[in-house]
Amino acid sequence: MLRPAAALCLTLGPTLGLILMLAGCGEAPMGASEGASTAPADAPASAPPGPDFSGDFRLVGTEPFWGGRIQDDGLTLSRAGQPDVGAANTGVRLEGDAGVWGVGGLVFKLRPEPCSDGMSDRRYGYRAEVTINGQVLKGCAARPAELDAQPRP
Repeated sequence: MLRPAAALCLTLGPTLGLILMLAGCGEAPMGASEGASTAPADAPASAPPGPDFSGDFRLVGTEPFWGGRIQDDGLTLSRAGQPDVGAANTGVRLEGDAGVWGVGGLVFKLRPEPCSDGMSDRRYGYRAEVTINGQVLKGCAARPAELDAQPRP
């Protein structure tokens, strides 16, 4: 049995019909459908996008109180009674679902997870961990715009 398009091609005359048939009469190949994926059946499904670690972040922690910033131009850690410590921002690297900045004596790590500083009504989208010379400080982090949209502590 001829496909409807092939039958139409044959009714147009032997020469024109043959030309159109050889050209596929404008149809997609048999078995193909419009909008169908061209990926092979055994191709792996595309992975969902990972957490977004782009842009600036503000970090905050308590007991002891500390603050930090991740910005394009550098990393900064502020602690009560101590001078600020800074390092170049060499970019984020992924460790599982965490984003990590810095190397050596100052390392910032953010994990996408709801977080509360325990002292205010502010909500943060990331858990933060800062390691400075072996000491680990734990807290929360968010983008500046997200914090600015919330009540001040």
